[in-house]
Amino acid sequence: MSAHIPDDGYCLMIYGPHVGIAQDGTIGKVERSGIQLLDNCCGSAIAASNYLQGITDGGATLTTKIQSFTDFQQGAVQELILPHGKRLGDADNRMHELPYALFDSQDLLVKDIVGTGAAGIKAGLASLGGIQINTAPDKLDYFHPLGFDYMNNKGEIVEDLLSAIQE
Repeated sequence: MSAHIPDDGYCLMIYGPHVGIAQDGTIGKVERSGIQLLDNCCGSAIAASNYLQGITDGGATLTTKIQSFTDFQQGAVQELILPHGKRLGDADNRMHELPYALFDSQDLLVKDIVGTGAAGIKAGLASLGGIQINTAPDKLDYFHPLGFDYMNNKGEIVEDLLSAIQE
């Protein structure tokens, strides 16, 4: 990534999971243009949550297959959610808590990636993390910011900018 930033340039990185909220307020579902079915959103996160629930509730099918060769991304999402089994199990609304749990894991992963590649940061990096909220096709989507850091060319956080964008 940093090879594409000019020598005196800056980078803005935006990351985080997404979640759907249907018009009736159901979290984890969303209306989609041209599709009559009320669809899961994020389907991958919900599948990972169901996988985790099967493990924590004892209903998972025993198998030696840890990762599917055809869907490494789903395997990664399942691994990212594993540390949050109790948190999700104890949540009043599992679908509400799910994107926050995924964000926490993604935040750790992104910070590790930035730390590892910090030598490639040219002038500076702004890292904006949060949850993308998808809504019905005729409504606006939203972004719920949960972290906004400015880092120097060593990958060190120079300033927490989150309060500057919150109302």
